[in-house]
Amino acid sequence: MDEDLKADLDAKRRKRFVKTRLYQKTNRHELSLRGGYFVSDVFDGSPLVSAAYSYHLTEGLAVEAAGAFTRVTTGAASELERLYDVVPGNTDTILFSTNLVFSPIYAKFQFGAEVVRFDLQFTVGAGVVDSKISSGIAGNAGLGFVFWGGRAFALRFDFRNYVHQQELLAEKDWVNDLVATVGFSTFLPFSE
Repeated sequence: MDEDLKADLDAKRRKRFVKTRLYQKTNRHELSLRGGYFVSDVFDGSPLVSAAYSYHLTEGLAVEAAGAFTRVTTGAASELERLYDVVPGNTDTILFSTNLVFSPIYAKFQFGAEVVRFDLQFTVGAGVVDSKISSGIAGNAGLGFVFWGGRAFALRFDFRNYVHQQELLAEKDWVNDLVATVGFSTFLPFSE
């Protein structure tokens, strides 16, 4: 085989290998603001706001502290309040959680002329729920996508499932509340 042809084929094959990340996360701090929708197992859906702080131990593992606020409502509240005097019309709910965030996949795709880089994340953790009808320990698990907009900024899409106990009409039941958010993250320091 011709040596020039062999070198050319080897160069093309090397280009296909996975390259290192363009944006590094190890030992960086991430601050996130998110907004979205909270779907209660018992009540109607409601808007939600959230903030989070993450510290990235490695490229694939981070610890996160997050807090969220929503005001759950229900169309049946006025009737339940009239009959049982136990359910408020609007219930402020605060969610606090500490989570482990796993980022096993770093990928990219071409969108027009731009190359878009993103991480796929899995989240698992525990925390507390505080409201008039729920208080106590809550577990959560989720899935997220982080689309990089440069070395220090990212757009996030997160989906979480919170499992906790809720008391309604003197009955305690385990519920699954779903949260979908979109948000913005900044990474500190701005340069790696």
